Amino acid sequence: MSGSDWQARLRAIGGRQIANAAVTVVIAVIAVFVLRQQLANVNLHEVRGAIDTVPTGNIVLAVLLIAIGYLCLASYDWLAFRVVDRAVPARQAFLTGFTSYAFSNTLGFALLTGGSIRYRAYSTLGVSLSEIALVTVYSHLAFAFGAATILVLAGVLEYDQIAYAVSVPPTVPWALALVGALAIIGYFVLCALRGGGTFEFRRFSVPIPTMPVALTQWAVATVDVLAVSAALYLLVPVPLPYDFLAFAGITVAAFAIGIASHVPGGLGVIEAVLILSVPDEAKAGLFAAMLLFRVFYFVLPLAIAGALVTAEAAFSGFAHITLFGGRAGAMLRTLAPQLIGAGVFVAGALLLFSAVTPARVAHLDILRTVLPLPVLEASHLISSVAGLGLLILSRGLMRRLRVAWRMTVAMLVLAIAVSLLKGLDYVEAILLAMVLILVVTARDSFHRRSGFAPGTFSLAWLSAIGAILVIAAWFGFFAYRHVEYRDELWWQFAWDGDAPRFLRAMVVVGAAGLLFLIWRIQAPSRPPGPARQPVPDSVRRLLDHSTDPESTVVLLGDKRLLVTPDETAFLMYQIQGSSWIALGEPVGTPEGRQEAAWAFRELVDSYGGTPVFYALRADALPLMLDLGLTVTKFGEEARVPLAEFSLDGPKYKDFRYAIRRAERDGARFEIVPKASIEAILPELKDVSDEWLADKAGGEKGFSLGYFSEDYLRNFDIAVVRVDERIVAFANILRSGTGKAEFSVDLMRHRTVSPYGTMDYLFAELMLAAKAEGYTWFDLGMAPLSGFEHHRLAPTWHKVGNFLFAHGSALYNFTGLRAYKDKFHPVWTPRYIALPGGFALPRVLMDCATLISGGPGDFVKKAIRK
Repeated sequence: MSGSDWQARLRAIGGRQIANAAVTVVIAVIAVFVLRQQLANVNLHEVRGAIDTVPTGNIVLAVLLIAIGYLCLASYDWLAFRVVDRAVPARQAFLTGFTSYAFSNTLGFALLTGGSIRYRAYSTLGVSLSEIALVTVYSHLAFAFGAATILVLAGVLEYDQIAYAVSVPPTVPWALALVGALAIIGYFVLCALRGGGTFEFRRFSVPIPTMPVALTQWAVATVDVLAVSAALYLLVPVPLPYDFLAFAGITVAAFAIGIASHVPGGLGVIEAVLILSVPDEAKAGLFAAMLLFRVFYFVLPLAIAGALVTAEAAFSGFAHITLFGGRAGAMLRTLAPQLIGAGVFVAGALLLFSAVTPARVAHLDILRTVLPLPVLEASHLISSVAGLGLLILSRGLMRRLRVAWRMTVAMLVLAIAVSLLKGLDYVEAILLAMVLILVVTARDSFHRRSGFAPGTFSLAWLSAIGAILVIAAWFGFFAYRHVEYRDELWWQFAWDGDAPRFLRAMVVVGAAGLLFLIWRIQAPSRPPGPARQPVPDSVRRLLDHSTDPESTVVLLGDKRLLVTPDETAFLMYQIQGSSWIALGEPVGTPEGRQEAAWAFRELVDSYGGTPVFYALRADALPLMLDLGLTVTKFGEEARVPLAEFSLDGPKYKDFRYAIRRAERDGARFEIVPKASIEAILPELKDVSDEWLADKAGGEKGFSLGYFSEDYLRNFDIAVVRVDERIVAFANILRSGTGKAEFSVDLMRHRTVSPYGTMDYLFAELMLAAKAEGYTWFDLGMAPLSGFEHHRLAPTWHKVGNFLFAHGSALYNFTGLRAYKDKFHPVWTPRYIALPGGFALPRVLMDCATLISGGPGDFVKKAIRK
């Protein structure tokens, strides 16, 4: 890659993503620097000795307190549903709350990782996206107020101890306590005055908890924070220079900084903050307590969540055995890829940390009698690389890649073998075997057959891996701090050469990580292939799987195409600015549609673009949630139930009159089969040219058909003739499966034609569709219509309602809706899916520009109106 290519690639990735990733790695480096400085006089033997001195009773009580903490965490979702006034089974809310926190506590990015699990779990119950978002926010808000309560108590009652411990003026704990107290009091006052109502700020409108719910949230969160802080306090085997309440306040601050850092599990960050607060004689004991605490608070809950998934997967095939009930069990199977991916991530971190710590001498003495030294050395290197490999593969598992599953199984089998060969680490081998059982049991969850695309790995994920490598390298230098480093150490091979093995492992892992990063960044800066692609035969065959007749606009040939390698699905898209806009959902088999959607998501990510799915129907929403996208209503489409359509009776009397009048004026309706349209194409072009001359702007595109003889040759054409002269026409679209829908795309008429010609054309088309046995007649979409007018409606709905009522300068929204209402249709929503944030206005402008044929035509149309 040239320098300009690298610059273009980095621009495509995005400055914000790069900055966020850099901050995560920088925080990890700072934490390492602090730990190195604070633990300068501590060695690994002291830490091991401190762990051994923790009383067994304290360990048991600490585990019980952590269980209480997780019970409180699991209840946050159930309480949040009380706020949004949505009934969800308590069992499912508690199970989702537990698994989401077990997942996000380990991987970091709490709102993103925990939020994605909630999307998958609650969307199956019909909970809306806005409600799921509110549940996620209120779940974390409850914890925040519990943490604030502990900070207030510690800052007021133990401000002198905290100030001395962290070397700040006493006014700092007081000030933090004051801020926390004001936040809590303000929250309660708001709930007391407006509980059950809403709070509106800028574009947000959120419900306010009632006072009983708010008090319950506060009490549960306070118990949660106290229980977890007490668990850590019990694991410290040495006296601390402050009381428990001061310790709890410092612990809360440490966890808050760890969460904000986005380092997985706050690894190293939490330890650095806590160790700063104790004198030298207590540092080894506190560090030992944190190591134990991480096992019980981070690893154990994730293992339990994984065991639940394994049990559900194992028993799901037996109808007479039910573990959690239908919906709860289905939710666990849905979450299996995320939880298993997190477990594999932890397994990779375990291998890396094992590779940087000394092996037990007794185990090496046994291996010395049965193995040659080169096998030990090679096993150590392989174990290190396998750890990095599992960190990378965990992302592929979360994306449900079958190739990632196969590689993970092979990597885990290899890791188990080398764990025994490099030091008889049987505990490590048992843990890896448990992860292997979990992965193998959930084999059916990994059905995607595509390979790894560069977009599989976001910069946030890469920064998390980088942070783990930084912390692991520091831990190795901490373990071998007594070793005198010299050049020949790199080439020293001996049974007791743990330090040289650590150095060589870090170099190999670092080089492999750098190569992986280069592969991720060096993807070409422009998408492959031409902007307009011819339609292959495989796409034409796949149209038979579509229930949406509008999928046939792919035959325009004006879009890029993504076809799965096995040709089971395709997706059509186009690029406008930084928006990669897919028209509708993928078309093909159910498995193929998922594969195509994920492939598109990863393709867009690899170029740093914004993935957009335009004009979706409701049945596509679960797939969009799986892709991690936010879904917003964009408008409604009019669909006429043909079983009810009849010219008899008063309901459709206007169309009965239109037919009679048109026929009286000499009009005649006819459907010309596609095999016979060649002869009428010149006349159709005359009609189209005359129609365009009377309209603002030129031809549209992308989601709308335009006049193209090659395009029209694919369809039957409905025409209206007067004295054998064609005065109006429309090409007929038919769905590919089960005669579900009948529609039209290109509708043109002459400026001089009988009164009500288009009503006549539509009425005859509906009668023809009904005669052919179709269920629905699709009249197309009315953009920005059907939005909620309630005062609690989302801000986008309010903006849409304003544009619908007052945006006639750009488009006749109200007139289009009123015309289609004449047919008494069933209005069904259409959606647009895109990443969350503030991208919607830009994306909508890109969509409008793309459909209008370019910004010039879009502006010209607005001006002429």
